[in-house]
Amino acid sequence: MGGDHAAAMMLTGPEAEGILSAALATSHTELESWSLDAVNARPGAETSAGFDVVASGERMYLVASTVSLTDEQRAACKAVRLSSEVGEVHVWRHPSDPYLPGLAAASVPDELAPRLSEATGRDIVIDSLDMLVLRPMRRAVLRAQTTAEDGRRTWYVKVVRPDRAEAMLRRHQLTELAPLAVDAGDGIVVVQEASGVPMTRALHRPDGSDAASIDPRMILEAMDNLPHDALALTSRPAVADRVAEYAAMAIDEGLDGPRVTALCSRIEAVLASVPTSLPVPTHGDLHPANVYLDSASDPSRVVALIDLDTLGPGRAIDDCACMVAHLLVLPELDPKGYTHVPREAARIYEAFAARHDERELRARVAANVLSLAAGTDDSAHAQAWLDVAERVAERRLLT
Repeated sequence: MGGDHAAAMMLTGPEAEGILSAALATSHTELESWSLDAVNARPGAETSAGFDVVASGERMYLVASTVSLTDEQRAACKAVRLSSEVGEVHVWRHPSDPYLPGLAAASVPDELAPRLSEATGRDIVIDSLDMLVLRPMRRAVLRAQTTAEDGRRTWYVKVVRPDRAEAMLRRHQLTELAPLAVDAGDGIVVVQEASGVPMTRALHRPDGSDAASIDPRMILEAMDNLPHDALALTSRPAVADRVAEYAAMAIDEGLDGPRVTALCSRIEAVLASVPTSLPVPTHGDLHPANVYLDSASDPSRVVALIDLDTLGPGRAIDDCACMVAHLLVLPELDPKGYTHVPREAARIYEAFAARHDERELRARVAANVLSLAAGTDDSAHAQAWLDVAERVAERRLLT
């Protein structure tokens, strides 16, 4: 059993109660109840888990992680260090975080509002603040509904390690399709809600009626217009380049080992046979929720791209593969609402295949679907998406 898997089992199993109790006892607080909220495991790195806890009559959110911390980091976030079967475990109370010093301020409206006001030059009041994503020590995303003299707005508050904030801001400044982003200090980057509607809304019809038709040329044009200066940014490995890691994660999560191994081998065999291409500007995470269109009913152009954290040099074929893979998994999330998406996925795939080697594109789509199967907490979705990945790789889908 790998160390990552053992850590995840410990932090999500019965042993978690002992860890939480021991950590709380150091402040003379008694654990009354707890429930696991989320697990974040990075291959070859730390495993962290978040818990909703009631202790001595107070509700709180605790993070337990196998990360190693310095004495200074431990003191800054008031983390408790414990010994466990998998080594050192640290426990701290949200919104403290050893690597995200801005998280505490970003989580409190009265502290975030003056930062946002100063960054935008407006007198802003925060009406509501909701946590959307929390990945301890990596990033957090909150949604702030605000009021100012120029009206009500929605902002997305992204909290990253401070040394990564400048790169995030630069990525937003490079492309006209990016929404406004401002620096609120301490790794807090606040991004204004994009104009238009997400592509997912154009594709979704809760009553099963016909969805909007997406012209693939809109997506290709947006890809072609990504800024050339993005080539100077740091490159990141594409999903397909890490397919073996995702295969291992999928097996650890309970998917059938021989099936996953066979799929991974098939994908790697194709990718090993294709020539290396020169890098081009890429989004890096181009999926329907990150593409905003001018209309949900009759879209004619892409008006914005969001989540530009991954903008940089790469292969255009990987952006294409990411888009198709995410389209293919949507029907499992809402079969009736996304009933027409397979048709759109096939049309978009055909347009992408006209630009790229179809065999390579198919392998990269399968790799992306496998990564989604490995990353979901829903076992039914994981099984369904493994089947989709196999069907793509074996040419039983998108034909």
